[in-house]
Amino acid sequence: MTAATRQAFETLASAGPDDTHALAVGLRRNLAPQTLRAVAAAAVHVSAAAPERMAAIYDGLAAGWLDQDIAAAPAPSAPPPGAPLPISEGWWRTLWSIALPPAGAGRLRYGQQMMELAGELDLRINPRMAAAALDLPGVADAAGGEPPAAFDAEWLSQFSPASLGFALSQELLRAGSPAFDPYWASVLPYLRHMPAPLNYINVQVIQSMPLWSLVAGYSFQGLDRVAFGGFLMGQVGHHYSALASAVTLTTAAFRRPDNLELLLDCLFKGWAHGRSTPLLALAPWNTLWSARVDQAREALGVRPFASAYAQTPHEGWIPRII
Repeated sequence: MTAATRQAFETLASAGPDDTHALAVGLRRNLAPQTLRAVAAAAVHVSAAAPERMAAIYDGLAAGWLDQDIAAAPAPSAPPPGAPLPISEGWWRTLWSIALPPAGAGRLRYGQQMMELAGELDLRINPRMAAAALDLPGVADAAGGEPPAAFDAEWLSQFSPASLGFALSQELLRAGSPAFDPYWASVLPYLRHMPAPLNYINVQVIQSMPLWSLVAGYSFQGLDRVAFGGFLMGQVGHHYSALASAVTLTTAAFRRPDNLELLLDCLFKGWAHGRSTPLLALAPWNTLWSARVDQAREALGVRPFASAYAQTPHEGWIPRII
């Protein structure tokens, strides 16, 4: 990557896109490098400069790429609360070190890298992230209470082996589950002190990720994790997922992996799925533990995600998400 290419990308990401629907339609017709970089720059813009544009930008990208309307409440038409926030040199250095690491660079755990990237954001971003989340249907209602307590895996394991409760207990105890990950447990106290509704959203996502992915039909394989990040953005405006998606798209734009089209398909289908699925943060889970997973889906009106792994076992490039 030349210095001029990098500067052009950073300038585009700072300013933001004009018409993401047209951008994604063009990308669907031709995976041109310049168009792909513009899509990645749009994702960076959402995550670092103007999170209140999340719904409008991702609705446009998903609708253009998938050639379909996004079944969700329309994005708010009100103007953003000011100009895009500046993206610091420190943030850009951290992004490039994650998205395009130099040969031989050490590898921190991905969650820690994302937290470092978030730490380089302009301090004024929190109220704008909160506004982005509150614009999504049902989030204000869901976030009106205290952040949820952790699930009791031992208690859930006493339900029938065919039940949602038992299935969740197995997911919670699975190696790599964020709900029982010591790193994320150490981050939770910080997240609980974020301004509302971010405190609720971030704690809820970490603790409910195994449950939501189970009911919504996402596996823990790489491309499903990419799609699930889109789902979480579409559901609650999850900022960690916005940062991770921006990193994934930036890497894809400059490295162009063999599974590029499938990667884009997964991310944008995940966003569309999140927007069309009833808000899982409002689901009456305590009434559903004894039901089968398919019965819980039917009761909640949840259509499971059409995973790429149902069509092909090929993985290709595997972005890191958690």
